[in-house]
Parts: sequence; C-alpha cells; structure tokens
Amino acid sequence: MTSLFDVGKSAIQAYRQSLAVTGQNIANINTDGYVRREADLKEVTASQGGITSLANQSGLGVRVADIRRSFDELLTSRKLSASANFEKSDGFLQQVQKLENLLLPGDADLGSQIGNFFRSLSDVAAAPADLAPRAVAIERGNSLADAFNSTAVQLEQLKRNTLERTDDAITALNTLTSELGSVNDKILSASQSGRSPNALMDLRDKLIDEISKLADITVDYSDRGVANVTIGSSGVGPSLVDGKNTTKVGYVERYDKVGGLQIILNPLSSQTPTSQLSSGLIAGLSQSYGAIRGVIDEVNSLASELTVQLNSQHKLGVTMDGSKGTDIFSTISVGAIRSPATSADVDVDIALLDPKNALVGELD
Repeated sequence: MTSLFDVGKSAIQAYRQSLAVTGQNIANINTDGYVRREADLKEVTASQGGITSLANQSGLGVRVADIRRSFDELLTSRKLSASANFEKSDGFLQQVQKLENLLLPGDADLGSQIGNFFRSLSDVAAAPADLAPRAVAIERGNSLADAFNSTAVQLEQLKRNTLERTDDAITALNTLTSELGSVNDKILSASQSGRSPNALMDLRDKLIDEISKLADITVDYSDRGVANVTIGSSGVGPSLVDGKNTTKVGYVERYDKVGGLQIILNPLSSQTPTSQLSSGLIAGLSQSYGAIRGVIDEVNSLASELTVQLNSQHKLGVTMDGSKGTDIFSTISVGAIRSPATSADVDVDIALLDPKNALVGELD
C-alpha cells in the first residue's frame, strides 16, 4: 500500500520544481530571446498488480514530466511575416529619404540652375552686343554643368551606399543561416536524450527572428525541434536551411528596365536566381537601388536632351565676330555598333565609372 507520506512528498517536490520554473520566468523577463517555460505535471500511475494481488488504484503521487516552452507556431509565423514586411518598408524608406533630400528644391538644385541659365540667355537675346550678359551666361552655363556633375556624383555615392548596405545584409544573412544550421545539429543531438533543449530552442527562435528581418521566410519545425527554412512566404521556395545544411545567398546588379538587384543562390557556383525573396531588408534595399538607378537614368537623359537641344539651337546663330555657332555644352557620348561578323543581336551594358565627367559646360 502506498504511503500517504510518499504521495505528499512527491507533490511537494513537483510543485517546488513548478515554483522554480515560475521564478526562472520572472528572473528572465527581460532576457533577450528567452521564452516562458511551464512545468508539465503527470500522475505517477499505480502498480498493475499480479495474479494473486490486486492493482493499487490510489496512485503513487505526481511528478514533473517535462518543462516545456510556450511556443505557438502560427503566431510565430505571423510575427516573422510582419517583421519582414516592416524591415522592407523601413529599409526602402531610409534610402528614398536620402534621395529625396538630394533632390529637394533649393538655391543650387538643377531646376534653379536651369532657370537661371535660361534667364541669362534671355538677357543675351535682349542685348546681343553687350558683353556683360554674355559673361553672366557663360558663368551660369558653367554653374549648370557643375550642378549636373555634382548631382551625378551624389547619386552615385547614394547608389554605392545602398550596395554597401546590401553587402552587409547579405553577409549577415549567410552568417545567421550558418549559425542556425549549427544550432539545429545541437538540438537534434540534445533531443535524443529525451528532454527538451529549451535554451537551444530559444537561440534557434532568436536566429530565425533575425533572419526574418533580412528576408521573408517560411519555417517548418520537425518533431525534434529542428527548424527548416525556405525563402518566401509560399512555403515552396528554395531551401535556405535544411537541418544542418545551409544555402548561401548573393546578388547581382540588374541592368534591364526593371532595375534593382537580382537575388541569387550559391553565388560562388551555380548562381541560381530566385524571385521568392520579396520582403525583408534585402528586398527593401533592392527596391531602393532600383529607384536610385531610375533617377540616375532620368538625370542623364535630362542632361543629354538639354545638351542636344541647346547645341542645335546655338549652332543656328553666329558669334560676335561673325563665325558660325558651335556646341555650347559637351557630354560624353558612348555608342555601340554590331560587328559585321556578328549575325545575332546582342545586349550591351555601359557603366559610367566617373560621373564627374558626364557634363562639361562650354559657352561661345
């Protein structure tokens, strides 16, 4: 017969452990990555009896079967999705704000410089024999060329800054996925002992949370607590972490009409492109890079159109000594022609490495 003292002793020990778990939760309330635990109490079943004896129906007391983490996979998935969407918007906003500050109207912006130059040309037209308006027009033309060159340099610096932030984000993503693969391996080893590796699972979830800030992901948890991660919210994207195996991520610059950055897998080998990565900081930086590239193209087009139109108009006139007018501005023009030996059309990408030489002002 079970002793009442033994039953009481088991109850005291079980609830002492439960109170210790509660105290642990309170002590770690501000610990980064800590997830609340709870004690799982189980009955200590009675003996089964034998041929000549009856089973003990009163039971043997209570015990702590396990200490479990409070974890909800659905809520965690929604949290990861919300985090990825926020980081994408925030990363895009930060870069676009810099772009906006660069293009805001001011005393020395392109719009003001263009307006000042055309007003100086009007003064020359009003008094063509006067040298003073011509000198002012030359200075305004040089200021306009400097404004285009300065804007081009600042836009290129902003583009490089965006690429540097993307490099940092890609490096962080690859580091975090490698760490998660290592943690998965430790969880798998620890779970074979039959107990929940709660501290490792806390670290696992913290790593996944950091990864979700960089890229939108879908996480599938195995029965032993191993987290398998795929890119994208569809759940069928390319694998990022599969057990202890990980896939590296990289990017290449796109020069098509879409612009932006193309995310690739295995950058050192297959360079497989993927379109699944649509949220997270990396996606936001890629989108802002496309916006900056678009502004650069528009500024270049404006400089080219302004140069062509002004030069063609200036050539219709004559100088004060009666000579025929020449180009008022000069730009760097790059052209590509197909070789007669090439039968197929090819795409050519031209990168201007020194935007300071994009526009040089000369006024006759």
